[in-house]
Order: sequence, then C-alpha cells, then structure tokens
Amino acid sequence: MADRLARISSSPRVVPILDQCRRDLVDSTLLALVRVVIFMSLVAAPFVAALLAG
Repeated sequence: MADRLARISSSPRVVPILDQCRRDLVDSTLLALVRVVIFMSLVAAPFVAALLAG
C-alpha cells in the first residue's frame, strides 16, 4: 500500500500542470505589460507632438 501511495504522489503528471500555470502567469503578465506600454504611448503621443512642434 505504501509503495502504491509513493508512486501516486511522485507522479510525473504533476510537473506539466505546474509548468502550465507558470507559463500562463508569465504570458498574462507580459500581455499586461504590453497593454500598459501601448496605453502609455497613446497617452504620451500628443505631448510629444506638442514638444516637437515647438
């Protein structure tokens, strides 16, 4: 019985689930950062244009 529990608890199927969660977290974080950069560039564009115009 203990041998069976040891095999179940050390199952290699746990690792891809953790990797998938980590990948989703990184992807969502990068997507959020890209959205922030795009938003800030859109907000700053009129000010940069005014500075360049003189």
